[in-house]
Amino acid sequence: MTAGAPGAVAALRREERGFTLIELLVATGLGLIVIGGAFTVFAGGVRSEPHTASKAAALEGARVTTDRITRELRQGREVTTASPAELAILTYVKQASCSGGSASTSIPCQVTYRCSGETCTRTVAQPDGTEPGAAVQVAEGLVSPEIFSYSPNATEPAYVGVSFSFSNEGEPVTLDDGATLRNAVEEPTGKTS
Repeated sequence: MTAGAPGAVAALRREERGFTLIELLVATGLGLIVIGGAFTVFAGGVRSEPHTASKAAALEGARVTTDRITRELRQGREVTTASPAELAILTYVKQASCSGGSASTSIPCQVTYRCSGETCTRTVAQPDGTEPGAAVQVAEGLVSPEIFSYSPNATEPAYVGVSFSFSNEGEPVTLDDGATLRNAVEEPTGKTS
């Protein structure tokens, strides 16, 4: 070994710097705080997911129901019952019979939507309202059962509005749509030409 080697090794040792115990404890503490915060956010998301998923499912169900109602209104011939919580319409549905399964062609049937409490149901019956099938729930979690509005009035509606309102963590969420009857049966005016 050369005479200068022990001096060089000693100089390198003096220049080596590491972390002190206090620096390591501070860094570890900060790391634990960051990991704890991330875990809290993750756990909150996991806890709220079922609630969010059920609200999303209810909104999607209402969106599908709104689309179905407006489609049936556009294909409709006559509104037979009109109130804020109930709509009965003579319309065309793709079914083999009014009380039967689906088909590729449409037939006239009376479709009734009834809303009470937090739910709405749909029933299909013969055009005269007889032989109604089973009521099928089409929406739930409603703020109000008053879904339908009629213009100019409920006696002779030219336009039917549909408005589903839900409460999402205290904030109202509303889906609005509506339609006119395109296949409305014109009443004779009594005039002769």
